[in-house]
Amino acid sequence: MLEHVMKVVEKILEHRMRQQIEIGDMQFGFMKDKRATNATFMAREMQDNFRVKVRCSFVVLWIWRKLLTGYQEK
Repeated sequence: MLEHVMKVVEKILEHRMRQQIEIGDMQFGFMKDKRATNATFMAREMQDNFRVKVRCSFVVLWIWRKLLTGYQEK
């Protein structure tokens, strides 16, 4: 019986704490429907997107360099 009472008290305290404390959108651990694997997946996606942008930037810079210096084949 004590275990059930403690679970109810825990839920009440959690509810009151969540009303008073603002939790940011980037909090993943110990949140309902947010797992650490979700955060890892998002970080991986951001990293991959950054790599694609950097590669595109290098290609554009290389093309501009060739255009500005005059494309000369040896």
